[in-house]
Amino acid sequence: MNALARVDERTNDLWIQQLMRGMPRLSQLAKARRIARLRKPANDLGRLLKRDYVRCLRRSIAYPQVKEIVETFQRILPRYNSKAVRIMSTASFHGVAERLGFKVMAQPFGGSEGLALRGFYATHGGGMLKHPLIFVNTAHHPIVITTSFLHELGHHASHQILNLGPAREHFYFGGGYVDQLMEPSELAADIVVSFAGYPEKVARKIFSDSWDWGLVARAAKLPEAAFSAVQNHLKRAYGFDLYVEQVPAEQRLQYLSGIVHYAKLRWALLAEYDL
Repeated sequence: MNALARVDERTNDLWIQQLMRGMPRLSQLAKARRIARLRKPANDLGRLLKRDYVRCLRRSIAYPQVKEIVETFQRILPRYNSKAVRIMSTASFHGVAERLGFKVMAQPFGGSEGLALRGFYATHGGGMLKHPLIFVNTAHHPIVITTSFLHELGHHASHQILNLGPAREHFYFGGGYVDQLMEPSELAADIVVSFAGYPEKVARKIFSDSWDWGLVARAAKLPEAAFSAVQNHLKRAYGFDLYVEQVPAEQRLQYLSGIVHYAKLRWALLAEYDL
């Protein structure tokens, strides 16, 4: 590495550290409504349970785009949508980042506001970043850390697929999932996570009963049998059992919202697009 490259690298690292020191302020400015909603996680969960995810898919993202997202990630992650993506180490995050040309910063970010943040994706940082940056908050459970990385990786990989305008910073919080259904870029990132956690064979087993299908596909109320199958899958694939994890009650509700959200989204992708 030459001297100029070392200077650039130090500038990037300095900007990242400055950004992280200012993150509580930045996160409040960027997503004030979502942070407020996190203080009432039961309300957010109630909205998720009622929402028909198929309608959201139809409004926000088309079949060719979803198919291209899957094909893109099959090149990035071996056996994507064939096997559940396992919990990833931070070293594996950096390996993916090196291949795709972005930086990763993974570190714990705690506190009442800090835990609300799962991660973010930034492309320029006011002109100071040489490469796009993914930040992952490692203060969470390993399955949540992996989910956060995949969500932000979804932003990085899907921008051109969705033909979006100039990229901006995307902050990922543990709530406000209904709002994410309305934003194509956020929905695409969540689609990446859903396929990663529920590959096709698993999804067809969980969501294949007769209540899935009709003249018009719907994915609204998640039946108890399907939710039980989702929980069993998470235990087998990830060793994750929400009801034995030692987390505060409010955070437990946030994790539960994530489980419901990604399961219903995977159900909708199968029911609407047969993927």
